[in-house]
Amino acid sequence: MKNGLDHQDHGSNVVSLAGARKQAKEAERARKAHARGERRPTKGQWLMSAFLVALAIGGVFALAVPLLRAAGIVGS
Repeated sequence: MKNGLDHQDHGSNVVSLAGARKQAKEAERARKAHARGERRPTKGQWLMSAFLVALAIGGVFALAVPLLRAAGIVGS
């Protein structure tokens, strides 16, 4: 900044009223979520959760089938 001039284009700092409202709404939502300590789960977290649920269901069946065969409930 030389002689009080920073030689930047100030036209890029202009925001429409609708854009300013949108930014304010998003900032308020982010502030509230941060205050609650809430974080949105990512797609990777959803995918890993679904995989672990499927793995748990498969594990229950893997353990239950031999017991049910021994009890004579399931054939073969």
